[in-house]
Amino acid sequence: MVLIVLRGNSGSGKSSVARAVRARVPRVALVQQDVVRRDVLDEGDVAGGANIGLLDVMARYALDHGYHVVLEGIFNAGRYGEMLRGLARDNAAAFFYFDVSFEETARRHASRPEAAEFSVEDMRRWYRTRDLLGDPVERLIPEWTSLAAAADLVAAALITPA
Repeated sequence: MVLIVLRGNSGSGKSSVARAVRARVPRVALVQQDVVRRDVLDEGDVAGGANIGLLDVMARYALDHGYHVVLEGIFNAGRYGEMLRGLARDNAAAFFYFDVSFEETARRHASRPEAAEFSVEDMRRWYRTRDLLGDPVERLIPEWTSLAAAADLVAAALITPA
């Protein structure tokens, strides 16, 4: 089983690609940072948050039970890096970072259902330019990459992990 990690800023396309991959590949567990943090735990994105450990446990459990896992979220490198590195050490894994400018994330945000939940000003406060982990190395998905092309790239990593 393979762990896929999709990281990037809000509005960069992570969730759309994750859903497209799940629709193409059987036995994929989709573990989303926002769902766990906001919906399950009602927790802010804070250092040492309970969501970090729960995301780790959920991903490991699904992998141990014969599922590929797509772990998707902003995953600020400073707060989530240790957990993500631990998952990478223990599993076949491929990491992707959505390298999308703030202007493009703001444009995309305007067309999605979450647009009413938070503002472009909120997104500007959260935005981090190339918040890369360094180790493991992440493959960049540039903003000009189509949804289909990004989903193809990620789905291929489930078959041939790096």
